[in-house]
Amino acid sequence: MRYKREDGCRAWLTHGELPPETLREILREYGSCEALYERFVATKGSCLQGKVTSLQLEWLRRYAQPDEMHRMMQTMKDHDMGILSEEDFGFPDTLRDIPDAPVFLFYIGNPDVLMGRCLTMVGARKASPAGSDATRTVARELSLQGVTIISGLAMGIDTQAHEGCLEGESPTVGVMACGLDIDYPVENAALKKEIIQRGGLLLSEYPPGTPALPFRFPVRNRILAGLGRAVIMMECQIKSGSMTTVTHALNQGKDVYAYPGIPGTPWAEGAHQLLREGASFFAKAEDILEDLSWLDDKPMLKQQAAEALPSLTPDQRKIMMILTQGEQSFDQLCAASGLDTSTLSASLTMLQIMGLIKSLPGKSYIRA
Repeated sequence: MRYKREDGCRAWLTHGELPPETLREILREYGSCEALYERFVATKGSCLQGKVTSLQLEWLRRYAQPDEMHRMMQTMKDHDMGILSEEDFGFPDTLRDIPDAPVFLFYIGNPDVLMGRCLTMVGARKASPAGSDATRTVARELSLQGVTIISGLAMGIDTQAHEGCLEGESPTVGVMACGLDIDYPVENAALKKEIIQRGGLLLSEYPPGTPALPFRFPVRNRILAGLGRAVIMMECQIKSGSMTTVTHALNQGKDVYAYPGIPGTPWAEGAHQLLREGASFFAKAEDILEDLSWLDDKPMLKQQAAEALPSLTPDQRKIMMILTQGEQSFDQLCAASGLDTSTLSASLTMLQIMGLIKSLPGKSYIRA
């Protein structure tokens, strides 16, 4: 992966772990991360005094050092890790309007998998055998219908959700509460590699080297909730981290589905509480698909589901984002994308060859 200087400055800025609104306010003032970094170095950090805490300033000073910057960028290169800004077309649309939306996301893999149908599955780390089996089955059946499963790469329910999705052969997405170079938990190091090898995606708002500390998980969970069309709670106790993901989902206006589990067991109490409070009941993947009106298409064959979206150029990704709004004419696409006619024509041709869009009479286009 090739990096611009702006990418390095973005990555540096994430080390401060600033609240998203503070970040946006600072970037509105300086215009870019590169301009901020240059000013920060020139003033030895005094330009941010009064805008960030003393601890945040200390961390930004530390990682502004040339050797630290070099080490960070080398780590990103070694892991083929990119960084997206909310201003980039590849940034997930589903995250743009959530409360405390992240400004930057580190990623490894293919961000384009988030352009399809996505559901978030969560639950207990210490899962019951019945809950584990049910999670794997539901994830596999959803995956066979072309649904990308998003989860948090923890042990228990998260692991079963990812592995079940891979059995169905759709890509899966892991959202981490630490740096993407950190194997947490260590038991899932091989699963992380398989997710990437199978066309999936790893995401984090934390820079390389950031450890998985407890306070980062509830913060991460707003992203888990935000990425999915809905959140599926498989099993957990009432007082658990998984319930924070549900809380974020409700605050974001997302649907929540709860699996009934075995009544009277500790693992089912969280889901039963959600059902009493109005969450949608489901017993099998088909219930969710029908409720979301995702049963209108014929079931996808395994080999079809296995074909993850290819890597797209920035121009192609821009067109795909515009087409999420529905049918667009050539002139509408030209005006919305800012591309010249020859570049737009070439990009549309490639997207048709990839099978991602369809041409309609009257020189209009829709997503396939």
